[in-house]
Amino acid sequence: LALGRLRGVEFDVAIFTNLTQDHLDFHGTMAAYGHAKSLLFSQLGEDLAKEKYAIVNNDDDFAEYLTSVTPFEVFTYGIDREAQFTAININETLQGVTFDLATPFGVYPVKSPYVGKFNISNIMAAIIAVWSKGIPLTEVIDVVEYLEPVDGRLEVLDPELPIDLIIDYAHTADGMDKLIDAVKPFAQQRLIFLCGMAGERDLTKTPEMGRVACRADYVIFTPDNPANDDPKMLTSELAKGATHNNYVEFTDRAEGIKHAIEIAQPGDTVVLASKGREPYQIMPGHVKVPHRDDLIGLDAAYAKFGGGPHAD
Repeated sequence: LALGRLRGVEFDVAIFTNLTQDHLDFHGTMAAYGHAKSLLFSQLGEDLAKEKYAIVNNDDDFAEYLTSVTPFEVFTYGIDREAQFTAININETLQGVTFDLATPFGVYPVKSPYVGKFNISNIMAAIIAVWSKGIPLTEVIDVVEYLEPVDGRLEVLDPELPIDLIIDYAHTADGMDKLIDAVKPFAQQRLIFLCGMAGERDLTKTPEMGRVACRADYVIFTPDNPANDDPKMLTSELAKGATHNNYVEFTDRAEGIKHAIEIAQPGDTVVLASKGREPYQIMPGHVKVPHRDDLIGLDAAYAKFGGGPHAD
């Protein structure tokens, strides 16, 4: 959007989920970042005569501005603030969520395999988007229950393990905050949280990431795609935000994952954040080296607790 690369592309529907600190290595300021996002909503392409819709998350403070810049019909959704579409009577587990979707046309029960309130917001946005294209609301909602969980997005690895081992892509303070909000209510014992900071990126967000990570009982700081940056520098930047001393730093992410499993006891929840199922680490010279958080974590967990695909 900022570079004009979408010139000539027409959009039917645009969804706004949130505006939080990210990509400032490119945009410089949050105001510039927000303006870049607003370019999508102000025109949705170039043909202003076409029927187009903006779907906006009222729970985010930037929603009011986006609503003011679009000339098209706006549908709002939210959980914590008043909106046209709201989620009420929410029930959450690590296996999924149920809620009632309150709409201008009535209240509809929704069941989803996705976990966490941020996913409820995303589900609402998706439902509204498809409905806006003329599909009956009940038909859209009926499909939600059968959606496949998204690999690497708050994914519980092997429920047969005596620990809850979870991977997620969250790599900003806001994303990590929402991730911890989603899993903490179900942590039976300790919450062990591993996160990483990417190299050659905006470092101003890093201490805040470290602070958020310390909502967990035990924290492991690692690099994440360090590229040409010093891995120790990246973990030290995360540690600057630490609010307690129950943390360690590993310059090798795989070793950090193994440590998380090594200290975990039955009933603990281990969250490996920042990479999801990304299959590599970007190392010096921007060389991509094979790496999988999920496989490293599962191998370590099976070695410690038994089980797995090759168990008798």
